[in-house]
Amino acid sequence: GTLPSEMFTSSINLMNIDMGGNRFEGTIPAGFGNLDKLKLLRMNSNNFIGKMPQELFLPPSLHTLNCSNNNLNESLPDELYGATSLRVLNLASNNFSGTISNKIGDLKYLQELKLQSNQLEGTIPSTIGLLSRLRSMDIKFNSLNGSMPDNVCHLKGSSSSFLELSSDCGGFLPLVACDCCSTC
Repeated sequence: GTLPSEMFTSSINLMNIDMGGNRFEGTIPAGFGNLDKLKLLRMNSNNFIGKMPQELFLPPSLHTLNCSNNNLNESLPDELYGATSLRVLNLASNNFSGTISNKIGDLKYLQELKLQSNQLEGTIPSTIGLLSRLRSMDIKFNSLNGSMPDNVCHLKGSSSSFLELSSDCGGFLPLVACDCCSTC
């Protein structure tokens, strides 16, 4: 079924919402933006479609967002890069297209970035190298190209906690040249 819009007026004190694997369908309601205390939102493994509403990134304390394994599409919304309290961002296995914005470097608390299995294209922004708390980044199975930025490799090499860096760097004709990736 779909999510009822009234849940966003009667549940404004919710801090954690885990609705993963429930076969919800339709679009993601914009009402999540009304939940000012929201810290964790897991909506993975459902059947959500369409674009992500910009209001989804309004809760000031949102630190975990998992919308993986849905059918979300269009480009990553610019409002995403204003959610500066994010520590975990998992948008894997959707149909996102377009590029990864240079503004991704604004997510200074980000520890885990999962964007694999989408339709993202272009080059990998060097601003990812500004994410000094990053521990894991998976961007494989997209149409990204070019080279892994040197500062991202430097960040991985200088941090004992940055353990996973995965991109499309293997095979006969790799899309991404990466000497520092742990998985290709």
